[in-house]
Amino acid sequence: MPASVEEVLLEDNEYYRISNCSLTEFLEPTFIESFVKNGDVYCLSDRNCIIQNCAAVTPNGVLTLHILEFIYQTLGLEGTKRPHNYYEVSIDLKKLRHTDKLRNSLKKLEYFDFYISWEPRNGDICPSSIAKYFNDRNITVTLCTLNVKKVTPTICEIPTVHDTDVEEMVEWVGLLAHNVDFSETENYISTYSPPISENSLKSTRISVLIVKGLFTPTTIVKACKNLSEYVASRDLENYWTSISVQSWEDSPWRWNVGSPMMFQSHDSTCNIFFTHSQNILYSVGQLKYS
Repeated sequence: MPASVEEVLLEDNEYYRISNCSLTEFLEPTFIESFVKNGDVYCLSDRNCIIQNCAAVTPNGVLTLHILEFIYQTLGLEGTKRPHNYYEVSIDLKKLRHTDKLRNSLKKLEYFDFYISWEPRNGDICPSSIAKYFNDRNITVTLCTLNVKKVTPTICEIPTVHDTDVEEMVEWVGLLAHNVDFSETENYISTYSPPISENSLKSTRISVLIVKGLFTPTTIVKACKNLSEYVASRDLENYWTSISVQSWEDSPWRWNVGSPMMFQSHDSTCNIFFTHSQNILYSVGQLKYS
């Protein structure tokens, strides 16, 4: 695995879990001035959005609430009807109005556990400042570490992106991540065959790095840039690299540019293949409940 890619994904990507936190904490002037207006906040409740109230703070400074209808009716907030008896409430933290009314409404909701990460605009400020802020307010803060696994699958050859179907390549990479046994076996009713590639690389060396955690778009963009540059530096014909980004299941999600972003339980992945001549994007997803 290229050292530059490992470095981007594994270094300085800590995030935090804050426990038993009231939503009113996000209305505090110090929080808004120090973090919302001076960087990008990524904050997501650790909840099942099919059966529970959920909340998120996104980098645009908006606090989004996903509230069960019978609870929403008691809050006195303005919201938008969403599927499955939910209402969505959007609060622009940079343009707060009627703060006292908002605070009283949010106090009626239960406490939440959140995963949170902050990217300051000023490089001299430490991202961990947000953890110190909540800790100083007597909220339990836990440092979350990345779950890292390296896989070196046993293969006979490597199919190329140019002469295979992208869906088959995505499936093959997924099987590599699970370190499946590709050795030939007897025929069964259900069998798997690797993609057939006329220009396959006659190599048995392939590396897979699996990292689980909360990543910001900034980190993903850097990783993609490094993968693309690494491919360009290799003099081997038909060489390729790829990245697969799995979404957080119970998070605000937008299926396409024309649809609204909302909480919906989903299973989605974005796959990008980098070659000398092009980058190929393949995304697939499904709602887990509809």
